[in-house]
Amino acid sequence: MCRALFACLCICLAFPSDVRASADVCEDPDRYSHLSFDLNEHSDSKIEQGPASVGLKTRNADIQFKTKGDKLLFGIGHRYSIFDVDPLQPATNGHLHTYFLPLHKLTGDDNRSFRFSIAPALSLSSNVGDELNEYKDDAFQILAALIWGRRVSDRVSLRYGICGDHRFGDYQVYPSISMQWQIHPDWNLQLGFPTSQLSYQVAPKLSSMMRIAPDGNEWFVLDKTSTNNSQFVYQAYAFEWAFDWALNQSFVISASVGRQFHNRFEMTLLDQTRVRLSGDAVTRVGAGVEWRF
Repeated sequence: MCRALFACLCICLAFPSDVRASADVCEDPDRYSHLSFDLNEHSDSKIEQGPASVGLKTRNADIQFKTKGDKLLFGIGHRYSIFDVDPLQPATNGHLHTYFLPLHKLTGDDNRSFRFSIAPALSLSSNVGDELNEYKDDAFQILAALIWGRRVSDRVSLRYGICGDHRFGDYQVYPSISMQWQIHPDWNLQLGFPTSQLSYQVAPKLSSMMRIAPDGNEWFVLDKTSTNNSQFVYQAYAFEWAFDWALNQSFVISASVGRQFHNRFEMTLLDQTRVRLSGDAVTRVGAGVEWRF
């Protein structure tokens, strides 16, 4: 079933400008319906504790629908991370998936607003699929956010609230606060926690964005014999510079380059040893396309 869902989502077209290897509902959702797919390639991160390295690839897909009045958004998301830990032997095949169903309820107007977001999720290694009925409670996650917004002036607005997800690796409930400043009609600055970004409208069909945000997750995994289970935890921060080019009103293609730093891994090895590892900062590049409808 997991493979079938992934295959369906990969038909989607994409939009990679966000740092979004993590499944989250803390960030404001796009206010339009879309199909999207993006990919990121990371260089190998050398482990500080010894002669080992971790490679990472991500494949993300989303479909989102908005209802009439733009007050309710819902959809399906998939985050696919491929970890290659060499020469260590983790108790997982390295193919890790998160499937989630985001729902966003919006109220208010441009002056004052409120958003309630929730997304049940399954986060697991690919070989759990055949044993899902037995392990679904261990792989189940709940992502949630309560976000208030208030306009301070014509150019400045505030957003604040609380979020709960795995962007910092282990599940955490944390505050979210940001100030958005429309510096110029073409420049917009967002300063806050957990995300800050600067965006610039280069031309009518070309925009650029620089962004820093946490990136992490936790997966329930089985070893290759499907007899031992454990949790695989990843946590990092990503700084990314992205360009989005609107081919027309419906299609957008994107490219990005960035650095993934403060890499942390927690995993169980085949001999059942639990290890916590730190990795060097690495370069990441991404590409994708999105269809808006």
